[in-house]
Amino acid sequence: MHGPESGNLMIYYNNKIIQVDFKVFESKSYKFFIDEELCEIKVIENRNGSFGYEFEFDHKADTKWNRIRKKIERKWAVQSVTFIVGFFVVLIAISSIFLYFREAFLIRQLERTGEYATVTMRLLDRMGKGRYETFYYFKTERGDKYSSKINIVTQLPTTYHGLPIENGDNFKIKVAKNNKFNHKIDFDQPTSDTANKMIGRIVEFHIQHHQGRMQDELYCEVKAAYETLGMNGLAHIYHQLAAPEKKSDFNKNTYQNLLRDKNFSNATEICIIAREKALEEAENNTVSIDSLQIDEPIEEID
Repeated sequence: MHGPESGNLMIYYNNKIIQVDFKVFESKSYKFFIDEELCEIKVIENRNGSFGYEFEFDHKADTKWNRIRKKIERKWAVQSVTFIVGFFVVLIAISSIFLYFREAFLIRQLERTGEYATVTMRLLDRMGKGRYETFYYFKTERGDKYSSKINIVTQLPTTYHGLPIENGDNFKIKVAKNNKFNHKIDFDQPTSDTANKMIGRIVEFHIQHHQGRMQDELYCEVKAAYETLGMNGLAHIYHQLAAPEKKSDFNKNTYQNLLRDKNFSNATEICIIAREKALEEAENNTVSIDSLQIDEPIEEID
């Protein structure tokens, strides 16, 4: 109770007087305990001379009950965080298990029902800055058509061997039966036409870095690399200058290992001998115009 004229103030709780003050004509606050809970009543003087009142619990003061409350709140916070973290861990675990079994199902489906088709690569430079979007499309023997985009924008589209891909290159692609969305491009199996084009690209690269050597010998090294190790062989030559710490699978060390490989050396030698023989036969079959003998005169045409 607060008398507006006398200013006398009396605070009571459950008919029990807690605090009394006299001549309270300005803003003031009073603190007291109710069942170990620290409380505060604020007397607020308004501009028109009247008074307003606010009641609140003081949870910041260093009291026994506030210390207990903070311990409880910390415990609840830890439990809440543990629950949230546990929930997300379980959610991630369930999602991972689902994705694992889904991936395993798709792999089994592709292995059991997969049929090979030919996929064609298309490179599109939308921005005109040499940064390509890579698209691919294929058509199965059953007539299923599919096209999609590899969601990587790069300056030099490559296979997973790091070999450059050009517009129109063709590779084998394995497509699951009755599920064209389940497919996998096999960059280890280019078509014969694309393989020859890739060999030509690597030969040009190889010649650029070995100016003092015979071009036929360099061609045969690239051809032998493809015959013995496929696309991996071409990658060893293409990345012959790469540091091992930058490219662990194909680098200058793996290139040197290729040069020491017996199968590669034999294939290279066979290729060189075959090209020398072909050149010799071509020279022997060359007919000089000067050596031709004309037995009969050429009749004039009226």
